Amino acid sequence: MRPLRLTVPLGVGETPASFVSRLAVRYAPSAREFCLDFRTTFQKVVDGEPEALAMIAAKGGVAAEALAANAFVKTGERRYRLRGQELVRGSLRRAIVAICPKCLAGDIADAPHLRPELAPFQRALWQIAAVKTCPIHTTPLVVLDKDLTPSLLHDWSRHVSKVLPNLRVLADEAGTRPLTGLETYIVNRIDGGAARSVLLDGMTLHVSMAGCELFGAVATLGRMPNLKILTDDERRCAGAAGFDILNSGKPAVDAFLQGLQASYPYRGTGKEGPQAVFGRIYQALEFGREDPAYDPLRDLVGDFIRTRFPVGPGDTVFGKPVEHRALHSIRTLSIETKLHPKRLRKLLAASGVLPDGAADLADGNCLFDAEKGSLTAREASAAILSVRKAGEYLNAPRVQRDMLYRSGLIVPRFRAGDHGAADQFAPEDLDAFLQRLLDGAKPTKTVGRSRANIPDTAKFACCASEEIVRLILDGNVRRKWRLTSERDYMSVLVDVEEIRALVRGPDHGGLTGLQIKDKLSTTAKVASALIKHGYLKSITVVNPVNRCPTVVVPAAEVERFDREFVSLFAIARQQGRHHMAVKREIESAGVKPAFDPDKVGATFYRRTTLAESSRNST
Repeated sequence: MRPLRLTVPLGVGETPASFVSRLAVRYAPSAREFCLDFRTTFQKVVDGEPEALAMIAAKGGVAAEALAANAFVKTGERRYRLRGQELVRGSLRRAIVAICPKCLAGDIADAPHLRPELAPFQRALWQIAAVKTCPIHTTPLVVLDKDLTPSLLHDWSRHVSKVLPNLRVLADEAGTRPLTGLETYIVNRIDGGAARSVLLDGMTLHVSMAGCELFGAVATLGRMPNLKILTDDERRCAGAAGFDILNSGKPAVDAFLQGLQASYPYRGTGKEGPQAVFGRIYQALEFGREDPAYDPLRDLVGDFIRTRFPVGPGDTVFGKPVEHRALHSIRTLSIETKLHPKRLRKLLAASGVLPDGAADLADGNCLFDAEKGSLTAREASAAILSVRKAGEYLNAPRVQRDMLYRSGLIVPRFRAGDHGAADQFAPEDLDAFLQRLLDGAKPTKTVGRSRANIPDTAKFACCASEEIVRLILDGNVRRKWRLTSERDYMSVLVDVEEIRALVRGPDHGGLTGLQIKDKLSTTAKVASALIKHGYLKSITVVNPVNRCPTVVVPAAEVERFDREFVSLFAIARQQGRHHMAVKREIESAGVKPAFDPDKVGATFYRRTTLAESSRNST
């Protein structure tokens, strides 16, 4: 097929529609009529149909591949592909004509042989809505026309001709600004550049752009921006902010969503869910973007919701059922377990499940680990006995019950006293305690002095009931019975003498006043006087039987005293004489008592003094 005699050169990055429109200026009133002359339609060229593009390429004298390289190929209803990148109608400027004045001025300057209306051409990048800055001149794109009627759509040259008289002024007045991260990313991705974003490269291009604008709009304008009325500057700023979030990867997205969750002004009910917290992000992904291409973005936000909100089996997040619950709130756990929220909060606090600052959070906003919380709730359901009820369950009188509780022999399933709740006992725990206590006990119908229950045995053996219970639980009690006329704790009988032997304390090795009396051949009253006045050094020890403090004299101290001193009565008894005769004899020898007899109630002499007196007399 022979090309036309008069053609125009194909521009770098030029769309097929722009090329046809420029050709049509030479031959027909419009691009649509021009295409009809060659048995095709302008719409087919706009939609990138291969046969139409091949026809135009042949007539325009350009390579078909070069013309098709910048075609927006229609792949479905409102869906297109540019250089392998998927786009949708909403991501393109289809009814809007945007230009870079400097690029158009350069086109005219580079083609002096062409009339001014033939030289400027449309770049494919200018039809992507998120690109609002020329990547060549860093100049803001200028909108020439918008809301075009169908007969004027895509006929490039007819729109550009309007601005040619003022193009130089527009180019001179055009400012500059750096490309945003999103604009740079779009240019690089369409040009086939290397992957630059793990998250965004895994999405189709139109989802990447929409996702950046969605996240950025919420970040810059609040939770509920009206995306339909954003100005170009607001949309550009939103895209830049959203790109910074998504381009930084999943941790940055999670941090942003967590910030929204933390900053939400929760009401007292605490019933607000992810839709209220994430606002337009949630609404757009749940209700406004049914395209499966948005699934990666839905999964990104959905994973955060499933791990940071109290959702579980029975709930759905973006159409997907929740299979595993990561978090519970006091409200959701209360609904699940039928436990009252106030009681549940106290129990969870006592178990250390609740987070810091939980007291200031409403029931619906107080989140915690679902597994730990459910375990606590299950245990709470089992722990149904107060301390008083636990004593009744065990058949333990009040004093015995309090002893078992304070000593830790029976342990509450929940220690909630520090958190404003009562300690609670589980019947199964008390059953286990009773089983250990009664293990191996023989049934009996009688009780006697040598066979008594735990409280009575404690009195007889001068010990505490706690000691007897611990001896039983530790397996140290060999003789044990179960009184058939009683039940549980009060039915346990033990051998009093066995317990007395087991609880007897260590022998202190000292001598009491009665024992000293026999040792020194004196009276108990005299022995007490010797201790009182310090002639016998005493110590205070615990009585091994009755656990009471007892004053005794060490045996070594008694032996020392006996070696140094001897009583008048002991001397008289040894000599078989009357003590008064012995006393007159000792006094006539000039020997005086070692202590004041009036203080101790008896006369004692030093043995060394008596021995010297005896040697002198001989």
